[in-house]
Amino acid sequence: MAATVIWGLLLITRLPERHIRRQTLYGAHMTLAILALAASVVHAQVHFFRHDAYYTESRIWLPWGGAKGDVIPGILGLEIVVLVALSIWFQHRAGYRRWHRFHWLSYPGFLLIAVHSVWASREQHFGIIYAAMAAALLVPAALLLLRVLAPAGRQDESDTWFDVVEAFEDGIYRR
Repeated sequence: MAATVIWGLLLITRLPERHIRRQTLYGAHMTLAILALAASVVHAQVHFFRHDAYYTESRIWLPWGGAKGDVIPGILGLEIVVLVALSIWFQHRAGYRRWHRFHWLSYPGFLLIAVHSVWASREQHFGIIYAAMAAALLVPAALLLLRVLAPAGRQDESDTWFDVVEAFEDGIYRR
């Protein structure tokens, strides 16, 4: 999931565009997102089959269903990220710019999942999990700072990529 966030921020900051086509970057971001969501849903659902603890579907998917405190941020974060992922099917109805603003909800979702990963970890000392989570939070924070400070983020004219995507969608959905 951290790789998806980092790749998405690289996509927004346009840093690798001199070397890689934007469509390739976008496709890689989508692939990483699908893999991260699939792994996260499998991670949540596997608890249903545990023999050492009793988990119901409501305890797995509902924050008020009896989940422990360290699991609640993970449930909320996963639900937010799944909602953002499912919203891509409504992107053509809402328009790309409006959907892109809604897509920013994935950042709080990722933050909640990172909190869950650190809080629910069974590691009792500083180890590879905490180092990986620190990198997973610091790299997106640095890239987000680059995005905010970048001159492209401050310009008033619209991004031509949004127009390309909207024209592409108009061609698909008008057939």
